[in-house]
Amino acid sequence: MKRFVCMLLALSFGAAALYAQESHAGTAYVSLKGGPAFNLYENAFSYRENGRLAELFTFGGSVAFGFDFSDPFGIRVEASYGGDAGACNVRQTSAGGFWPYTFKHGDAFVDAVLNLNGLAGKVTRFRPKLYAGLGGAYTFGFTDSGHPWQKVNDKNLVFGCRAGFIAEYTTKSGFGFFADLCGEAYNDNYNGLMPNKEEQKTYEGYGGFPLDLRGLLSVGIVFHFL
Repeated sequence: MKRFVCMLLALSFGAAALYAQESHAGTAYVSLKGGPAFNLYENAFSYRENGRLAELFTFGGSVAFGFDFSDPFGIRVEASYGGDAGACNVRQTSAGGFWPYTFKHGDAFVDAVLNLNGLAGKVTRFRPKLYAGLGGAYTFGFTDSGHPWQKVNDKNLVFGCRAGFIAEYTTKSGFGFFADLCGEAYNDNYNGLMPNKEEQKTYEGYGGFPLDLRGLLSVGIVFHFL
């Protein structure tokens, strides 16, 4: 009987220790990630029409610092840098043609993070997470498209919002890796073009949607300070 009780106690302590190792509640972490982004702004269709759709995929990287208040809930601050691709007006340009340009961005977001396994009361090494955040971006370094009349504004500071999904696996040591799928939306002048209401009503395909969009797929590494 004593042996049975001792075994139960040992198992209980072992389970408690395992929980402590797996739980991230009250701990901080840092992460690095990078990957491709798909740029969807005014005149993006002209890349497809000219057989250069692949050029709408650009690359960037980011660094983040986060804190898990509990197993379900956390917060993350992330800053990133990368390239972008845009195009000037095609439909209303008598010369026709294709008018692509590139530029760069730096952005920062504060995300609220929800661990779905933690929400279900599970403490596991694999953590599927949802997040949503607010932030902003600075776009600069615009190349010249050569367009005959449309001006692209350089150095734009814009508001942004985003939402995404993270699939993360972490070892006992706190080191892990993850994939991050994200959608971002910015004020319309993110890409240096901001058509007014009359242009949006009059010009087909010019600027009917009031936001500039990006879709990102990143992979990265994370270290939790357990």
